[in-house]
Parts: sequence; C-alpha cells; structure tokens
Amino acid sequence: MNNDIDRIISYVIEKASPYNALKKQLEEAVFPPGRLFVISVGKAGWIMAKCASDVLRERITSGLVITKYGHAQGEIPGFEIREAGHPLTDDNSVMAAQRAWQLTEDLREDDGVLFLLSGGGSALFELPLISLEEIREISDRLIRSSAGINEINIIRKRLSRVKGGRFAAHCAPARVYNFILSDVIGNRLDMVASGPTVADSSTEQQAQQLIEKYGLGELPLQPTVHQLDNVETHVIGDVFTLAQSAEEICTQLGYLSRIISTAMTCDEQQAAEILLKKAADNQNTSISKAFIYAGEITLTVKGRGKGGRNQHLALDCAEGLRNMTATLIMALGSDGTDGPTDAAGGYVTSGTWDSARRKGVDIRASLSDNDSYHALEKLDRLIITGPTGSNINDLYLVLIKR
Repeated sequence: MNNDIDRIISYVIEKASPYNALKKQLEEAVFPPGRLFVISVGKAGWIMAKCASDVLRERITSGLVITKYGHAQGEIPGFEIREAGHPLTDDNSVMAAQRAWQLTEDLREDDGVLFLLSGGGSALFELPLISLEEIREISDRLIRSSAGINEINIIRKRLSRVKGGRFAAHCAPARVYNFILSDVIGNRLDMVASGPTVADSSTEQQAQQLIEKYGLGELPLQPTVHQLDNVETHVIGDVFTLAQSAEEICTQLGYLSRIISTAMTCDEQQAAEILLKKAADNQNTSISKAFIYAGEITLTVKGRGKGGRNQHLALDCAEGLRNMTATLIMALGSDGTDGPTDAAGGYVTSGTWDSARRKGVDIRASLSDNDSYHALEKLDRLIITGPTGSNINDLYLVLIKR
C-alpha cells in the first residue's frame, strides 16, 4: 500500500494546483479599460500570481504577492513578492498589507483590482486595529482551542482594517475581481482569509458571543462591511476538487472508491472514531476499497510537542488499526503544511502499532504531548511534500487492500 499512497498523494497535489482553472477564467475575463492592479494573497499566492502574469502580461499595471514563508518559487515579472507569517501574523504581514493598501489608493472608476485569494490570508494580510502583539495572542489562543476556522475569522475580521470587506471598500470606485481558491467548508467566501474583498455575512452579536465563549475578555470590535457594489467573485477550486481527484486516482489504482463526506469539521477524536469505524466495518470485503473524506477538523492543543491536526489524527488511528488487515488511514493537508511543521500530514497502517513498540515509540505518550511529528518521523510515516501552491482543505483516506 505504500506505493499506492505515494501515487495518490502525487496525483491529488497535482490536481489541486489552481493554475489551470485560473488560467481558463482569466483568458475569458473582461476588465475595465483603465489600470489593472493584481494583489495575490494566501498560501497559493505565488502560483496564482504566476498564472496572472503569464496570461495578462503587459495588461498588469502593478502586482503584489503576499504568501507564507517558503512558498514563493522565484521572481514573477511585474510583481513584488512578500513572504510573511502563518499561522500567526507578524511584522511582514503588516508591511505587506500596507503595501497593498498603498498600491490601491486613489483608484478611478475605470481601474480594476484583480484580487487572487487563497487560504492563509487571515494571518498573511493584516492591518490590525489593535496592537500586533494583541492580534497574535488572540489568534494563538483561538488556534490552540477547539474553535473552528469560521469562528476564529468572525472575531479576527472585526479587529482589522482590511478584513470583513474593508479592503474592497477601500478600492472603490474601482471594480474588484475576486478569484478565490476556497479552503472553507461550504464555500462561505466571506470566511476565506476573513473576507477582505467579500461582503460580511456574520453579525456583531455572533462575534460577541464567540468572545465570551472563548474567554477573550473585552475587545474593541469594529463593524464590518455588509454590502459591496464594486465586487465580482469567482471560485476556482474547493474541497470538492480535492475529494474528486482522490476518487479518480484510487479508482485508477483498482480500489472501489467512494466519497463519504466533503464536510468533515468535527474534532480530531470524533474524526478518528469515524475513520476507524469505516475501516472496521469493511474488513470482510473481498475487494480493495477506498473511502474518501475531506474537510478541516479541529484539534485542542494541550501538550508542548510538535505536530499538526493531520499528523495527530493519523497517529491517533494507529492503535485502532492494529487488529485489522492490510488497512491504511491517511490525513493530508493540501497546502503541504500541517500546523507549524514541514509535514503535510501522516499515515498509519495495520502494522504501525507493533512497529512503534519495536522501535520504542510510545504512541499514547506522543499523543498526550501533541508530539505526533516526532513519533511519525521515527516510524517513517510522515508525509513531506513541501509547499504545494494550493490550499483546499484536508484529505482523509481509508484504504483497504485486498
């Protein structure tokens, strides 16, 4: 099954690239006759900007890429490239957002802003209305809690000068053309990167309730923009793209493949139970099967170890698989990074638990300390892809080989 998993990962990552989907749409797009500014923000910011440069060339007046450290892949003609902090905002995030603000000041009605957006933008693109230290502390507390991404962004967008539709309002009267690679379940686009160019659908009451829920104290919340008349939005990829590509390659490899869910948003323990039950219920099969899930689970971090939600989920399934036959469970981040690590995720098989005992790896202790990275590394079960140039949620896979 190791060869199969390598082929599945390579295929899924290749298919997740937004380049071809964006290229097709840009070739058909019509922009105003004036200046055209391109702002590309997110983990897929570089590849999306490269596509815009290849297609539009001299039509671009000025361009800016804002992406995560290590995600830029070289120079792009006509573009400034800025790398910044993720998952926590840093000084470079603020300076990059300031540059985007400067480039789009005093626009005219016949100008256009091509805004290319992908996940990760909440941290990468920020002009905070409170201090940077406060933004970092609030974000860190929420990320380490059981808060879902929508909950986190409902709060963050009310503490920012560029989130919650404010950047699009700043660009008026110029028209803003959004091309979005969605990493939010259900394609709630005002939550992708906290919606800098999308009208906000959340309420101030929701934000206040979440602040109380997560014990954040008194915060100076500011109103968001609930109506924008200068915005046109297109989605170029999402979680369905991820699941469908997994189904395609698993079928090609001889598995009877089925997409079970593209909205896996539960906590990590529930996700492990779901995947293990599916594996256990299909042990008597006489044919190879692949069960595909996608989404974005949550993980409450209590230990001091190294890892991410996908690595933790994979490791948490090892004990449950030990009495099964030729079964594998994988958890993969489509962006190539899982938590503050260089791994995209991990996988375990029926033999992982016994292998850990032979190698002196205490899986239960590693899970308690949120140290899944080092455990999977010793077991040769980490998935290392490097930055993929995409970000369309996470893929969870149950493989049963017969």
